Amino acid sequence: MPDDITQVRVGKNLIGLRGIPEIFQDLAARDWATPEAAQEELLHRVAGQNYIPSGSREDYRLAVWREFRRFRGEPAEVETPAQLEIKVLGLGCAGCQKFYQQVMEILAVHAIVADLQYITDPALLKSCEVRAFPALVINGRMVLAGQIPDPAALARLVLTHADPARGEQSGERN
Repeated sequence: MPDDITQVRVGKNLIGLRGIPEIFQDLAARDWATPEAAQEELLHRVAGQNYIPSGSREDYRLAVWREFRRFRGEPAEVETPAQLEIKVLGLGCAGCQKFYQQVMEILAVHAIVADLQYITDPALLKSCEVRAFPALVINGRMVLAGQIPDPAALARLVLTHADPARGEQSGERN
């Protein structure tokens, strides 16, 4: 199904790309004059169905090539995820968007490197088994659902789960 989204690590970010299985299936049996020619064709096809920022084309090219090699059963380097993974689950409403923006600002203010995702896709939300939104998942653990705490409390919550020593310094008590 062309609307399926495949999560691909591009640099330190996990990006949802459409059409990956179909593109890989279509190009898997082709013989390429050079690996570079295959990479360019893959990137061209992926860009036809997804937005790729011009400054990130090289990162996308490498990421799609890595995933294509895995698809064909070839050895491929392992991508390095961020130490901290944060998912904001929401319905795309103004409240959920504001909540996501607050989490992003907390990470920026405290110079925390994280793989931050804002998930609104109904199929992905259903697989997370969340019934109340917005929800906050840090390193696979649901830490908040169905409420939007004040900015200071949200900062303490994020800091506590991102780095327990930082959270204690901020006054968070568990």
